[in-house]
Amino acid sequence: MNRILKIYLLIIFFSFSANLTSQVMGKLTLDEALEMALNENKLIKISQQRILGSEGKLSEMKSNYFPRIEIQSVGAYNSDPNLYINKGELNGLYDELVDDEIIDDWLIDNYPLPSRQITFLGANDFVVKSNAAIYQPITQLTSINTGRKIAELDVEISKLQYDGVKSKIKLGVKELFYGILIQDAKVNEALQEVEYKKSEYQDANNAYEAGELLYLYVTSAKAEVFEAAQELLYEENLKDQYISSFNQLIGAQYSYQPDLELPILEFKPVGEIQEYYTQGSEKNYGLKIALADLDKSELGITAAKKAFIPELSFFAQYYYNYGIPLYANQYLLMGLNFQWTLIDFGERASIVKQRNAIYNEALDNLEYKILTLQGEIQQAYKNISYAESLILTAEKAYEAREEELILTINAVEAGEELSSMMFKAKADMSGAKADKLAAELNYQIAVAKLNSLVGE
Repeated sequence: MNRILKIYLLIIFFSFSANLTSQVMGKLTLDEALEMALNENKLIKISQQRILGSEGKLSEMKSNYFPRIEIQSVGAYNSDPNLYINKGELNGLYDELVDDEIIDDWLIDNYPLPSRQITFLGANDFVVKSNAAIYQPITQLTSINTGRKIAELDVEISKLQYDGVKSKIKLGVKELFYGILIQDAKVNEALQEVEYKKSEYQDANNAYEAGELLYLYVTSAKAEVFEAAQELLYEENLKDQYISSFNQLIGAQYSYQPDLELPILEFKPVGEIQEYYTQGSEKNYGLKIALADLDKSELGITAAKKAFIPELSFFAQYYYNYGIPLYANQYLLMGLNFQWTLIDFGERASIVKQRNAIYNEALDNLEYKILTLQGEIQQAYKNISYAESLILTAEKAYEAREEELILTINAVEAGEELSSMMFKAKADMSGAKADKLAAELNYQIAVAKLNSLVGE
């Protein structure tokens, strides 16, 4: 073989080996990958926090049933807390008592009222004002109850979203896990193809040196070697991309790849499609979320209508004062507080209109989800039937390629065929094996998709 060609192929294979070795830190079985994804995937963790947030909102809404008890106190220092009457501040009394202006002026000048500054009311330098109050809503309890129901639906929706995210992540892990196994088989097929093209090139080169073949065919065989090497590069790169997506999905801090030992595959019989329609209508996460959204929008209309109800609250307040003149030291104030917006220029009616639109949108969304789910179940069911048919044909093709390989080996050993034909038969059998594995794993993926659609 041409020396430059040998060096080129060695560089390609070495670079791939070094690249994969540097990236892959360990191997995971499917169960280990699923467990890691459920524990480490960021989308799942985000969904968990949403549940906690919605539960906190529900607790907040429940607390509104109970009275509010508030305490407020103010302490202050006043450098001049007394109340004074300054000299002559009451001189106006002379005008009321005496009609003679001359006498008034004489009295004001000689006998001002008062004749000096008088402390009218003494107070303390340090003052304290405190009050304790309790407020209990009455008519607002109906609105609070509606808010509680909405908060409960938010908790339910966040839990459904959490379960839905987990289901999608698990399905994604299975798809990528099996996809990497399929891609690994394609890489092996591409490697066999390279070996075949190398052997074919060697046969062509030998024939040329023996004068049995034009150099044109040698050049063509060399080009096919490079083309096969390019195909190998493509398949290796695609496998590497799958591994990268796999690690991102399972939330791994380091790079893992699936255990390439093929797991035991179970081919459980699939039931009638009507069973999946029924199960999907009851358990599909997207459908259950859409139904909860519809209930929530209906409660939103109820809450908007309750804004027309007057607000009536009970309150009781206890006041304590120290050092503040003209204020009672302590007293109790209790009663009912009534508040009602008579005219809002259509604000509340507009809100009701908005909530009705949201309800209609949720209703249309639910109907859309039902139709979409039925179509997805039907397509998934067809994919399973198609995958079953592919498995049968792929098995037959693989059996035929096995037989072809045995016959080719015998023919090469008997000198009836060139050695390159044995490499071709191996490459063909590797391709048939990859197709058979792809058919079997695609069946598993199709079943997993169907189960995910119906809430399994």
